[in-house]
Amino acid sequence: MQKLQLNRMKSGQFAPGQSGNPGGRPKDEHRVAELARSYTVEAIDTLVELMRDGKDERVRGTAAQALLDRGWGKAKVEVVTDTEGSYLDVLRVVNEQLLLRRADD
Repeated sequence: MQKLQLNRMKSGQFAPGQSGNPGGRPKDEHRVAELARSYTVEAIDTLVELMRDGKDERVRGTAAQALLDRGWGKAKVEVVTDTEGSYLDVLRVVNEQLLLRRADD
């Protein structure tokens, strides 16, 4: 604890040239990802089992969605609007409409 206090200024920030994590990342971090990947087949099998045999409809839907996302990637969201202009212009129009609806409620 004492050493931590010496590395910090009165404001609580680290002094210039000092690190909050002087040891760096743990050396075994890549092993954790490798270990998790080793369970891929079992995890997919579990998702398939939940999708097919899950008693709760939400569980089945979530498992099916997870399988689709991993197999095909997440679905792209397309914004279709009558408004011309940049994407930011469209977002501003949508935001204004939402604010007007809130004001009406």
